[in-house]
Amino acid sequence: MKHFYLTLIFLATAFSASANDALSAAQKADEFYRHANYDTAIALYESALAQGQASADLYYNLGNAYYRNGQNGLAILNYERALRLRPNMSDAKDNLALAESKTADRIAVLPKLFFVQWYTDLSHSLSPTGWRIVWLCLLTLLMASIVLLRIGHTLSLRKTGLIAGIILLTLLILASFLWGSSAARFNSHSEAIVMQPAITVKSSPEHQSVDKLILHEGSKVRITESLSGWYKIVLSDGTTGWCEPSAVERI
Repeated sequence: MKHFYLTLIFLATAFSASANDALSAAQKADEFYRHANYDTAIALYESALAQGQASADLYYNLGNAYYRNGQNGLAILNYERALRLRPNMSDAKDNLALAESKTADRIAVLPKLFFVQWYTDLSHSLSPTGWRIVWLCLLTLLMASIVLLRIGHTLSLRKTGLIAGIILLTLLILASFLWGSSAARFNSHSEAIVMQPAITVKSSPEHQSVDKLILHEGSKVRITESLSGWYKIVLSDGTTGWCEPSAVERI
């Protein structure tokens, strides 16, 4: 038992030291960024991330450093990673839009039915953690409405509990689906950013196949399949093709 507690103390100390090192690296990176030393800032931000201290703010700051350093593809990648952790981060959204405006490709977005687009936007508006909090809050309120329905002293109170319970149950079911959709997107890592200045998208997973189109650094794609050392990708306009894994980096 003594060895067990010593092990716990050692692990806690090591974790605390690692967290302190990561925080120190991030703070130093902020200072170098303010003095326009973007190469050093990038190295320190990456060091903090490598120590397992990922956060939306850290990815956002790294994206800013890459953008200032003229590395637009990596800037877009890190803004996207910040938004995976905090979907409603307005600064990251604004800077992502600015970085995307400087990309060479202009790919149309395949239109969706309005209710599908509404559901997608709503599910992406919060992270899985955010939707879990919403779900728990709704569950708590539903339990309270059930209590009101059961022990309300007047008919009016019991009716209020019944109506509130029906509404809250409906919202709870919707929140469950939205939480699931948000979690599935967060865990899939199917979206990726083109990292090379230009890549040739092929019609099939082989070098001898027909060239289908050219994509440039910063373009966003969705990976749907991996075969024989190739990725099958889909663009926002529905166009499909194949590229080599080294050409893109998953968000």
